[in-house]
Amino acid sequence: GVARLVPYVLANAPWLPAPLQARLASVAKDVASLNEFSTHLTDKVQFLQDATLGLINIAQNTLIKVLTIVSIMGIPPTLIAGIYGMNFHIIPELSWTYGYAYAWGLMILSAVAPLAWFRKKGWI
Repeated sequence: GVARLVPYVLANAPWLPAPLQARLASVAKDVASLNEFSTHLTDKVQFLQDATLGLINIAQNTLIKVLTIVSIMGIPPTLIAGIYGMNFHIIPELSWTYGYAYAWGLMILSAVAPLAWFRKKGWI
């Protein structure tokens, strides 16, 4: 408000004494300077907010990456355990001597293989 009021008074009140007009001109310059400083501070705050949001975004991306890797490692063993956990007598591995160890080995391999693949690709 003052930034608009002072130039208006200076332009439309030529009858004001010269010292008061000089003082109002000084006030107009001060107000313009404060407006520039306020804009500068606003820009700094916006920059800091953008930087903070960028860091939060990076942290969230890392978290989602970890959760994705964990889920990819957990889904195949769950599928294998679900298949071998069914109560059917036709499953050939039930009569094997090492059928139980075979199922465990298959589950461990299906969990470790994606982890090894991700490490080989440099994703983790």
